[in-house]
Amino acid sequence: MSKKTLLEAQRILRDRVCRQVSPPDIIGFQDEHSRLHDLIKRTVTLGEGNSVLVIGQRASGKTMLLRSVVNKLTQAKDVKTNLIQVYLNGIVQTDDRIALKEITRQLQLENTVGDRVFGSFAENLQFLLDALKSGGHTSKPVLFILDEFDLFAHHKNQTLLYNLFDIAQSAQTPICVVGLTCRLDVIELLEKRVKSRFSHRHIHLFNSLPFSEYCDIFKMYLTLPTTFGDKKFAKTWNTNIGDLCQQSAVKDMLKRQYDLNKDFRALQALMVLPVCRLSETHPAITASDFIDSAHHLTMDSKASILHGKRVLLRKLGEICCILYRLSTPSNHGL
Repeated sequence: MSKKTLLEAQRILRDRVCRQVSPPDIIGFQDEHSRLHDLIKRTVTLGEGNSVLVIGQRASGKTMLLRSVVNKLTQAKDVKTNLIQVYLNGIVQTDDRIALKEITRQLQLENTVGDRVFGSFAENLQFLLDALKSGGHTSKPVLFILDEFDLFAHHKNQTLLYNLFDIAQSAQTPICVVGLTCRLDVIELLEKRVKSRFSHRHIHLFNSLPFSEYCDIFKMYLTLPTTFGDKKFAKTWNTNIGDLCQQSAVKDMLKRQYDLNKDFRALQALMVLPVCRLSETHPAITASDFIDSAHHLTMDSKASILHGKRVLLRKLGEICCILYRLSTPSNHGL
């Protein structure tokens, strides 16, 4: 085993557990994956206008699901070169003016807009989408991803949402609007005119994975892909990971984590320390790595700050006693 091979394996695993890339497979959300995939695919291949809300608690896998769908779609060459993605976040784009500037930037149409003056927000947005038309006067499909969707509902008059849903409903341009939110009551935040333009499609993600699938996800994150360069190393590594998942210490640790918190981010956080510990002197992940990681994650933050500082605290206590005695007035002279 060479150092280069180990570093490449560490890079792949680190990208997964740090949420830089999508996992190799989606476990537990196959139906939701299929529905979202078909919806976006119809926009790309048939030119339909669609809108959908993906609703689930934080860290339930909404972004992971959407990334997986987009990655699968863009594997096709015609889709990869044709589909345009626009990502907006309600925390960053706090009003419609900022959102429109970001749409212009991501569509790379700053020079096209120039100093042009528009009469309304709708006219500006439609101009941007019309500018994407190809030689045959057919517009390229655009996927609008609205993260923290509920925050866009607080924008004045909900102009951005109204125009996006209106374009999707009227089929003026093939766009698909996907909103990601953790609020179950998000529809109640929309104005009546915005509701009338929305398709009312919802995909709910409920994190109700059984423990067996939770263990499968854990194993999947640590397994090297079949496309890994060193086939012999990948086979040995994946065998060791399979044996590791069968160890009682690892199963007990996963069971405690599962009972405490089932979300994916907590599971990924548990794997960060073992992956980062990989080196030439420590070329394999062991059960003790995960036990240490679980200990660090569950340690009280205030207790960890004071850990190893008993001598310092004792000295500080002595100084405080001396200062108290010096500051207390004495009555021995009376």
